[in-house]
Formats: sequence, C-alpha cells, structure tokens
Amino acid sequence: MEVSKIRDGKRILIIGVGNLLLGDEGVGVHIVEKLMKMSLPSGVEVVDGGTGGISILNLMEDADKVIIVDAVLGGGAPGEIYVVEKDRLINGKVKFFSLHELDLQSALMIGKELGKLPPELVLVGVEPKNYEEFSMDLSPEVRAAVPNVIKIIFELL
Repeated sequence: MEVSKIRDGKRILIIGVGNLLLGDEGVGVHIVEKLMKMSLPSGVEVVDGGTGGISILNLMEDADKVIIVDAVLGGGAPGEIYVVEKDRLINGKVKFFSLHELDLQSALMIGKELGKLPPELVLVGVEPKNYEEFSMDLSPEVRAAVPNVIKIIFELL
C-alpha cells in the first residue's frame, strides 16, 4: 500500500452493504466490521450501509473515492471476488444480480443522473453461496475470501 496516495487530503469512504440475517448476503457488513477494528490511513472512513438502495447516495456525498463491498451474483463460484470500476458498473458493461430491494446498479445510475457520484467508485463483490436462508454466519467459501477482499481494499486505497 502506498501511503502517499491517501494522504493528499482525499476523503475515501468504504461502504459495506448487506443483510447480516441472510448469511453470505451480509458479507459487505461483515467486512466493514473487521475494517472498523483495523488501523486505517487518515482520510479513510468505514460505514455500514445496511441494505443499500437509494440511501447509499447520501452516504457517498462529498467523498472523493468510494469502495462499495457487497455480495453479488456474478455467476462465479462461491467466494469468487469481483472488482468493478465505476464506468463498467454504471454503463451496464458488467451485469450483476443484486440481492437488495433497489439494486446497487440502479441506485448508481440514478446517482449519475443526479450528479451525486464520487469521482472514483469501485465495487468489490463476493459471490455468495447461502443468501436465502436465515443465518448470521458466512459460508466457509465466503469466509475464506474475506482476507483477500480486505487485501484488495487496501490495494485500492
């Protein structure tokens, strides 16, 4: 990690999205809970974004860079990690099935139209295994991916 990248006055926001009651669907929240206990560079904030939706746009206000962490159905194996930049996500070049009321992609498209997106935006997604049954635990596959997701987040800072 290059500290010089993040000590230039930028506000970097990491938002974990998900529902802790639906197993792997809560992976984004599990990850931000871990990040909140870690020593992070100055200028980096970590937020539990709940189940996302349009309210995520308010969280991103005034941020220079946003990293969203969420469970996404991208068609890969459980625990597979996806890193998707803003343009590819908003322009529909990458299509993920969202697990939330208003899918993240739609919320971001609305944000683009309203001029409310940060200059830099990245989605770090994890393919879930169990997301339809009530459970507060991550599947072994998704739990094994968590350290790699955290490493990717630090690389993106």
